[in-house]
Amino acid sequence: MNKICIIGNGVHATKNIIPSLKELSVSIDAISSEYLKDNEKFDGIQSYSDYKEMLEKEHPNMVLICKTAENQYRIAKDCLNFGIEKLFVEKPMGMNPMDAKELEELANSKNCQVMVGFMKKFSPCYIKMKEIMNYSKFGKVKQFNAEFYITSGRVGWDNEIYLKKGGIHFVNLLLWLFGEVEEVKSFSSSVDNNVSLTSIIKFKNGIVGNVNFVGLTSWKGKREQITITGENGYIYNDGVREVHYHFDQNITRSNRWQTLDEEEITIKPYLTSASGGVQDLYLHGYIGEMKSFMEDSTFDKDNVATMELIDLILDSLNDL
Repeated sequence: MNKICIIGNGVHATKNIIPSLKELSVSIDAISSEYLKDNEKFDGIQSYSDYKEMLEKEHPNMVLICKTAENQYRIAKDCLNFGIEKLFVEKPMGMNPMDAKELEELANSKNCQVMVGFMKKFSPCYIKMKEIMNYSKFGKVKQFNAEFYITSGRVGWDNEIYLKKGGIHFVNLLLWLFGEVEEVKSFSSSVDNNVSLTSIIKFKNGIVGNVNFVGLTSWKGKREQITITGENGYIYNDGVREVHYHFDQNITRSNRWQTLDEEEITIKPYLTSASGGVQDLYLHGYIGEMKSFMEDSTFDKDNVATMELIDLILDSLNDL
């Protein structure tokens, strides 16, 4: 029987991770945070102020870490050395490729199954997009155009920190969709924590495209979109709630402009008054992510590749 503990009780843990586990009927045995008191309850869960004490007393075989990015390397290392069997670490697991590789090697030596919190590949939206772009009638993928816009104002969020804390999910998504990277060229008009960054990326399979990363006060919400073009079709999304796609019908008559025969299909979730707030956890991929963590046994190598691509983007800025 699994014994599960969580390290961290911030917004992400309480609004996304814990509700997703509860939706999956997963029982959480204990939670730790420096903001909690020992021997009390947090959301009905036994609490500790010190995660090391929690590990010693609870002896969990599964741990989920949801702390600030700068602290996760140290905490993950402690958990791996403690002998945890399965470890979930919110992105990133290490703030650079060197730390990420060190933790990966340590996890392998400890025979620990590690998953890093990249939830977008579990979103029904992006799962459907990858499924459609791999249809034979879509043809070979040739090009993409991607956008990830969020608000700014966070102290210290320059190009590097923005990519490692905010844009990192989207960086990981590009790798999941298109594979290994061959070359990157980037351009930036960022000033301090006002981020405006564009990267042109060529993948080893020949796919080329650009991604715009924006962190400006003009975007009070969030915008994310990818348009993927194949030899015989295209597909794009509107956030995580709509996917639009088209396949070339190979109609050759010259008077098509006189009729309505060009098709673009839209797919979206089925909404009812009973959908509830938990629907967002499904559509953004959090519940799929937690389900995969609980059930799968493969080691997640995405973290190192993601940090390496971020470094490639940053290094290409310095080459200008």
